[in-house]
This record gives sequence, structure tokens and C-alpha cells, in this order.
Amino acid sequence: MNDTRPGATQDALSIPEASALAGYTDAELLDFYTRHGGYRARFEDKHRFTDRFLARYHESLFYYRHFYDDYAAVGDPERCREAFYFIPGYNGTPGQMRFGLPSLYQKFGRDIYLRGLYLDEFSSRRPSWMKYSAANLALRRRRIVDDLNEMSRRFRRLRIIVSSTGFYYLLAVWPEIESGDCEHILYWVSCAPDRVSPSRAERLFYPLNGFTWEGRKWFAYPNQQALRFINPECSTIKRWRHHRQARTFFKNDLESRFRCAGLSWDFASPDCITFALEDNLQCFRRHGRKLEMKTHVLAAIRDGFWDDSSPAVIEATMDRYLARKRIIFKETSHLWVVTPENIAELIG
Repeated sequence: MNDTRPGATQDALSIPEASALAGYTDAELLDFYTRHGGYRARFEDKHRFTDRFLARYHESLFYYRHFYDDYAAVGDPERCREAFYFIPGYNGTPGQMRFGLPSLYQKFGRDIYLRGLYLDEFSSRRPSWMKYSAANLALRRRRIVDDLNEMSRRFRRLRIIVSSTGFYYLLAVWPEIESGDCEHILYWVSCAPDRVSPSRAERLFYPLNGFTWEGRKWFAYPNQQALRFINPECSTIKRWRHHRQARTFFKNDLESRFRCAGLSWDFASPDCITFALEDNLQCFRRHGRKLEMKTHVLAAIRDGFWDDSSPAVIEATMDRYLARKRIIFKETSHLWVVTPENIAELIG
């Protein structure tokens, strides 16, 4: 059998695309991402600061984080009273579902089971640009079908939580879900639009730190509290207060961020998000079936991912895909709508 570890002499382009990342240490993967000529040759149209930003980004794939990880299950499926399935959004991870545990525990107690959608192809240790191929999107949809069908046969009620654009993966495959005697209830947190607008950040930062990967443009954009006037999603922290409780939540614990030049950054690609959205919406257009289960939506009125995040526009978008919905609107941003009391209201 050929040696496929990062130190092997064979062409290692297959390594990041192999399913089993578990066989590689963080140090081995970082060495591959930063030194392997075949991998590095796939970056095209690089600019003055691209290599510097890529180096810091690759390091960040192995940062310590509290929720942005591949931890994909919580609880005992044999003893649970309530079961949940979590589908993360664009570049999300199953570990993000743990952020909602305090709210779930208050409502349902501790005898609950959570499973998150996970594939090695979408691991938090894999660069974002390597995740979103047509083949990987098909694998992701197939895993959702397999997971939901298995859990629907096992539990009498299944609560499905989708985050942001993760909804559109569920929408794409819903006719393939065999509900049987299982009751499905859907919760959509940080609801996302079904299209991506042109990015002012791309025009500014692509000429500085951008590149193309398989024909799609990528660029790094900064997060800094002082930039919230440009886009509310530029925040780095949330100073949360609820009655006599207070916490400071950090975005880099929940989402992919890296440090460079004294700021937090992430690589983004409107081209890639558009590709993934359209791939899922094409599946929806072929079957044309709205989701008919009870759906509870948590929407942010100051969501920086919507051109117009007014309640009327958001509700009109929901009407295209949901037959039975309840929408809770909050005066906040896309990520920080998922605070404990808002999640409690959503599931209550």
C-alpha cells in the first residue's frame, strides 16, 4: 500500500482530499499546507501580501478554540429523552452546536443527545477553499440524508437545528428523508439569504492579499470592533448581559479567524458561497417541495449578510421555502443573534 502521509515522496496532492484526516497530526498537516509544492502551486493570481496571510491562516487551523472544532456528538443516544441533529452553515463545524447547550439543558434537562453533521472533507483542520467542490457538496447532502434517516428510525421525535446557509442543504434533500413515525421540528438560527451580493471588501482586499483557487476568488477581510459601522459582522466580541448574568463571547471561539498585523481576519469567497448556494437551490428547484414541518426561525434585523434585513424581506424569503414557520426577529447581527436567551426563546 502506498504511503499517503504528508512526508511521503509520492505526489501528495491527494492528501488534503483524502477522507481520513484523523491519521495525520496537526504538525504534519501544517507542514503539508505550508511547504508542499504541489499544494502551493494551486494558488493562482496571488498578490503582495497573500503569502503572509496564508501562513497565518494555515497556523490558525490548529488554534485552540472552544467551539470551532470537529466534536460531533454530545450525550448518550440510548438514554436520551430528546434528540437533536445539527447542520452547520458555510464553513461551520459540528462543535458549534455546543454553544447552545446551556439553553437546551434549561429547556430539556441533561438527558439529551446531539449529533452534528460531520465529514472529514469539511473538517476545521482543512482550508476553506478545499472544502467546496461539487463532489464534496454531494457527499455532504448524502450524509445529511443518511444521518436523518437513521435518527428518524431511532427516535420518536427529532429536533433539527440548522445554522445560516446550512438550511439550504436540508432543503435540497428533504424529499429523501424518510420520517416514518418520527416527528420533525426545525430550528433555523441566524437565517441566511438565498443569494450573495457583490462584496465591497473583495474590491478592497483582493488586490492586497487575495488569490484564486479553481477559478474562485478568495481574500482575507478584517474583524475589528471599530469597523462595525461598515458591517455589523466585523465585530470580534459580544458583551452579553441578561438580567444579572454577564459574559464576554469571542468570535474566534465560534468561527474561523486568524491573527495577522494585529487584527483578526478570515478568508472569504463570495464566488464559493454562491456556488454552494446555487448547487443546493438547483436540487430544490428540481423537486420544488417546501419544508412542511413546524419551523422556528431566529432572524437578525442588523444582519450584515442580507442586502436588506428588514422583517418584510426576510419573511418573503422564508415564504419561498417554508410552509409552516414562526419567525423571531432580534435587533442584532448574524452571529450574535444566537445568545442563550434568544436560543431559549426559539426552542420555548
